[in-house]
Amino acid sequence: MVQSIMDGEQVSFEFEIPATDALGRLHVAGKLRALEREVLLHWKIKDRTFTRSKNSLRTVELTYDDIEEAAINHHLWFFKPHLVMKIKDPRKVEEVPGVKLGRIELNLPGKSKDEANRFVEMIDFRVSQHEMEKRSERLKELGI
Repeated sequence: MVQSIMDGEQVSFEFEIPATDALGRLHVAGKLRALEREVLLHWKIKDRTFTRSKNSLRTVELTYDDIEEAAINHHLWFFKPHLVMKIKDPRKVEEVPGVKLGRIELNLPGKSKDEANRFVEMIDFRVSQHEMEKRSERLKELGI
């Protein structure tokens, strides 16, 4: 797995965030793509059954430094698993409905679960790689 991450393999999967309002108007669907240098969160509000609005696709760009952690939660076997990401700066994702204080909970359709597992491993690797680069820069500044 680590070798495929170092080779620059991309991970992408679909997700949805259930509506948080009483009428169900803010149901979000999208795709998360983990590239070599950044994570792209493409999202849009789903159209309603009888009303077609012109909701355009929006993109949030996150670096691996912006992500604190990522984990997949499984409640029971008949519930969809969901990916939980914590973002260091909540202002970057505040426009996405259903996001609370930099905590993003993405419901995963059945096919996206394997890709999401790869994404979590990739995030762990990239975050540790970034922390190691910071530590080595500090050691260079100290002359060690």
